[in-house]
Order: sequence, then C-alpha cells, then structure tokens
Amino acid sequence: MGSSAIEVDHVSKAYRLYPTPRHRALELMTFGTKTYHTNFWALADVSFRIAPGATLGLVGNNGSGKSTLLQLIAGIMVPTNGRIAVNGRVSSLLELGAGFNPEFTGRENVELYCIVMGMSREETMERLPAIQAFAGIGEFIDRPVKSYSSGMFVRLAFAAAIHVSPDILLVDEALAVGDVLFQHQCIRRIREMQASGTTIVFVSHDMGMMRSICTEAILLERGRIEAHDDPATIANIYHAKTANIEAAANGGARPRRDGDGAAAVVFREDSGFDERVRVFRHGTGAARIRQVELLDLQGRPLNSVEFDDEVILRVHVQYYEDAAFSILGFSIRDKTGTDIVGSNTHEENVPLPPRLAGSTVVVDFRQRLPLANGTYSVSTALAYDRSKPSYFDWVDNALVITVLPPESGKVVHGKVSLPVSIAVHAQ
Repeated sequence: MGSSAIEVDHVSKAYRLYPTPRHRALELMTFGTKTYHTNFWALADVSFRIAPGATLGLVGNNGSGKSTLLQLIAGIMVPTNGRIAVNGRVSSLLELGAGFNPEFTGRENVELYCIVMGMSREETMERLPAIQAFAGIGEFIDRPVKSYSSGMFVRLAFAAAIHVSPDILLVDEALAVGDVLFQHQCIRRIREMQASGTTIVFVSHDMGMMRSICTEAILLERGRIEAHDDPATIANIYHAKTANIEAAANGGARPRRDGDGAAAVVFREDSGFDERVRVFRHGTGAARIRQVELLDLQGRPLNSVEFDDEVILRVHVQYYEDAAFSILGFSIRDKTGTDIVGSNTHEENVPLPPRLAGSTVVVDFRQRLPLANGTYSVSTALAYDRSKPSYFDWVDNALVITVLPPESGKVVHGKVSLPVSIAVHAQ
C-alpha cells in the first residue's frame, strides 16, 4: 500500500432491492436460479488514496454514497467490487447508536468498545476517567444508554472514539447533534489529533467546518467521485450544484438578480423566529423583526464564517403601524455578553424611509468579521429615536455566529484583529 493510510481501489457497492419481502424469500428458495431483485449501486468505481496524517472531507447531497463509503472503510460492510486497504487502528463515529447496547450503562459500553478496539483491561481503566471527563455527562455514565438524549449519546460515543489512540478516525455528521460548546470542544480535540498525525475522514454538510478542518475533499454524486480537490474548491462546486438543484425544484427558474448580479432581495419571514426569540425580546410591537440571516456575498446562508470574512447580516422588518422615522441596528456579542462590534442605520447615515402599516423593509449590513475564533450572538433592535430608549422591537440572541480560526495560523490577541502598521527603526 506504500505510504497510504487508506487506499480505495475501484470500489463499487450494490444493494439488492426486492419488490416485497416475499420476493426475497422466493429467491432464496430457488437457490439463485431465479432473480427477483434489482441492484442499486450506492458506489460505482470509486478510487482514491489518503496519506497518513491527512484529513479528507466527504461532501455530497443525501444519497450520494458518503455514509456507505465510510462503512466500507470501517470494515462494517464489504465492497461488491474492488479493494480497500487500511493501515492502522480505525476508530469510527458513524450512525448514531451503532455499536452501543442500549441496555448497558455508558461505562459498560465504553469498556466494551475499548476491548473491541484491542485495548487491554489496564489500558481501558486508565483511559476511562478521561473519556468520562470529555463526555461531561456526569452520573449518567452509570445509567443505561437507552435513557440518554441524542446529545448525551454522541458526547459519550465521540469521547470513546477519540480516546482509543486511533491511527484513523472516521466521523459521519456526528458533531451536528451536539450543542455549540461541545462542537467546539470536539474541533479542538480533532485539531490535536491532526497535530499528532491521525488520519481523519470527515463527512459534513457544513462547508465552513469542512474548509476549516480538512486538508482535501471529495465531492460524491450518485456514488461516483465528481471532484477531488482542496476544500475551498470543493465547497464552491457543492454550493453551485445546490443552487442548481434549488432552481430546478422551482421549475427551472433562477432567482431574480439586481443590477450588479446579486440575488434580488425580498422580504421573507421565518415562521419559527418568534418562538425562538420570545424570551429575549421586548418593545411596543408596533413593528417587528421577522427574520435575521447571515449570508455570504452571493446571498447564500452561512452556518460559520472564516476569520475576516465579509458577510451580510440581513434583517427583515414588518410594520404594523405607520412610522415616519425608525432606526435599525445590530450588535455582535461574545459569550460573556460583551458588545464587540455593531452599528445602525442612523450612525451610518442610511435613513430608513417612512413606513405605512402593513409595509416591510429588508436591511443588509455588510461587514467584515476580523474576530477571534469562537461563538458570538447577534442582537438586533428597531428604535423610535436615537436619543430615547424606546423600541418597536429589540431581539437578543437573534442569531449565533461561529467564527473559525485564521487559516494562516495567526493568533488574534483579544477579540478583534485590527490592521496594524509596524515600523522597525534599528539604532
């Protein structure tokens, strides 16, 4: 296998599909002399190599074959055609629930997992405290797994997977289940494993996370490799394909464009927004913020942003009473609630037009985010007047932004990185 940690050579995987369970039984009874099934090829002639220490991202729409490929690499299934060679101990976090017995306690499941991974009893007992601490589920470690929430389960499963010193780690969308704090904890641990030389294969629909973590990426389409390139290139191809699919679903019509080629802006309300922010809002209600979006410059939704990315914060407002004057603003806060950056339409000298009852307005705040990596909340407010603490609507925690660390490795001292000019005068 040479210097490869994983080698996938012309691999295909077919699943037999039967019209009914009865037809499966009939085929078995004929000892294969009659065929009642059709083959569905989940993977078709897939080939690639992963070097030791690399992190590969697998990208593609649902049904593209990502999970099947991970299961083949993990050895859970065997390919119909082709060959897979793996060099080293493999630890996997694939389908939620796979490998854990719901009747066993968390501790018993972890002990069994470690033994299956080839660890001795002494090694298992030595690492159990670290696994328990990372999972952070407290006394639930000694309760049956069937009583766990999905978040608790993935915490324990991930903690076990990363503490068995794997040479290769396989992760399939598991981090999407945990809360934001746990996700960041996992990312830090993944970076530590990368630094130690662990090979990682990572499946995610979060392009920001994939670009941050992975050294290379593969785009799968209907079981075939459509592209194998750097993460940024693959993310761009994936976004373009997604946009085409959405356009086809709308009868082939593409989004309207304004004069500079950007998607035309239209008012849209989020049906779940009011329920999500009801604890964190106040105001007269004469006008209300109906949705807050974080978008890239092409108008595509973002789950996370790169350091110093230029983004659009789009705020949708609906007026229920006439308003001759109003000011819309935003503030971005860190996890301690400290205001980091913010502005409003009055300060930027972009006044909102007078509004009649029933009318709407959409405001885009376009700004770079040279923030230290971490999680930030966005608050938005629609005020009557700059000098009076009176609001149509004030919404705290309208949105959560995850800022990824600089790809260059630059350390951000403090919360915001501002341009600095340095002159050295040697004497």
